[in-house]
Amino acid sequence: MTDPCKLVFLGGLGEVGRNMAVLEMSNRALLIDAGLSFPGDDMPGIDLVLPDWDYLRSRRGAIDGVILTHGHEDHVGALPYLLRELDLDVYATALTLALLRPKLEEHQVADRARTHPIEAGGAADIGPFRARFHRVTHSIPDGVAVAIDTPFGTILHTGDFRLDPTPIDDRLTDLQGIGEEGRRGVHVLLSDSTGAERTGTVPSERSVGPVLREIVEDAPRLVVAACFASHIHRIQQICDAAVASGRKVAFLGRSMLNAVEQAGALGHLQVDDDDVVEIERLDDLDPSNVCVVCTGSQGEPLSALALMAAREHKFVDLQEGDTVILSASAIPGNEVAINRVIDGLYRTGAAVFHVGTAPVHVSGHAAADELTLMLNLVRPGWFIPVHGERRHLANHARLAREVGVPDDHILVCEDGDVVEVGETVRVAERVQAGMTLVDGLGIGDVGHEVLRDRRKLAGDGVVIVVVTADAHSGEVLAGPDIVTRGFVHDETSEEILEEARRRTLASLKEVEAEEVGDPAILKQHIRRTLGRYFFEVIQRKPIIVPVIMEV
Repeated sequence: MTDPCKLVFLGGLGEVGRNMAVLEMSNRALLIDAGLSFPGDDMPGIDLVLPDWDYLRSRRGAIDGVILTHGHEDHVGALPYLLRELDLDVYATALTLALLRPKLEEHQVADRARTHPIEAGGAADIGPFRARFHRVTHSIPDGVAVAIDTPFGTILHTGDFRLDPTPIDDRLTDLQGIGEEGRRGVHVLLSDSTGAERTGTVPSERSVGPVLREIVEDAPRLVVAACFASHIHRIQQICDAAVASGRKVAFLGRSMLNAVEQAGALGHLQVDDDDVVEIERLDDLDPSNVCVVCTGSQGEPLSALALMAAREHKFVDLQEGDTVILSASAIPGNEVAINRVIDGLYRTGAAVFHVGTAPVHVSGHAAADELTLMLNLVRPGWFIPVHGERRHLANHARLAREVGVPDDHILVCEDGDVVEVGETVRVAERVQAGMTLVDGLGIGDVGHEVLRDRRKLAGDGVVIVVVTADAHSGEVLAGPDIVTRGFVHDETSEEILEEARRRTLASLKEVEAEEVGDPAILKQHIRRTLGRYFFEVIQRKPIIVPVIMEV
């Protein structure tokens, strides 16, 4: 009897980002994507969020490789960090590998990745896994859906996709190839759920082009257009609009320059060299003859667009009459930062166009009717919605029921679920699948307790109490001195702090009477006394740090 296969979800379920799954068969493992996500407002000081790959560490000798469905950070961004621990065979399309290569070199792990280019319409044998690849249209070229054979039937992972009838590069989602997988029989379908709440279909990427052209043509001075560096088709349309209006194009931002170079070399982006100028030459040109294409559409603090909004960019000083286009939608969690940047742009006097005011963006994720078409085309035996927050997964599950997938053949899973794939498919167990937080050069050294303390510091501040005490008797020889940061203003709250000193001293006198000199007990008394007092008078709970100096 053949043992069941396993699907282990380490990220991407119940969230947007950190996409990562593991398929296990014949005691071997194949990874599908290795993505990261960006921190929310409740993660002060955190730069990036990675999957928790403790599960992978226990199977490091059994991993035959990783398939990357496309080149977005939420699908490939964690790979450089994973390669610090594991050597891996990496299977991806040419553009995905080209965009990934500088990241691997920057992290000094390029020698730990054995890269294997794949092509849509092709196949690969990876250990015991037979994988076939089908082209899908998304907001980055060279994306693929992946079909993997198992003893119980095919598992089909759509990757991120949409069904654009008129894509910029004329490379349609391969419905014929995917349909052929359906005719042969798909046992389990894993499908992108990000757009499941959106009714109908997503407009074609080509619909953005005329809007961009009109804005650029009407702009009296400099045009700045911000989008994702990986959105090559959007960059193409911005460049086409600029050139049609007699403008030169200046690319700005390291990731933008890298993406343009790699996409151009592979034929995904076509801009004549004569139409491109270096950003350093901007001051020498008439602003009405230039269009700057840059990053920063998500309000990243040090991005080109954020620096322009703060009037701190060394090359671009926005003026009255300039035009700024934000050609992207907000990634969940980035809304506050984006709105802050948009406000700053308006303060410069520039005209600002964004999704709230003009149709300058369309999604790269299939809407409900497109997801329904995919379900009807594949007709899977079992269905697992992936890539999305819980509400996206639930709505995708509803669409599956509406096209006839039995309710007991639909699994709405969460990160950490282990799905057993046999003749039947079920959630068999759970494994650890939390978050690995990146703070500067530290990876995983900021845990939940540190994050909790940071939130507390951000919310109520810190109070430091310095006391000099006899090492044997606990007698207070000097102090207490109280220093606060982010709690109360010392000058306006002198009465509160003076009462805090008095209560601290009274508490320590009680301990002194019992001739207790243990610093740990003295600190405990200080925390308890001041914690009660501060909450009593101002309803706050600062972090209280007693410092006992023994003599």
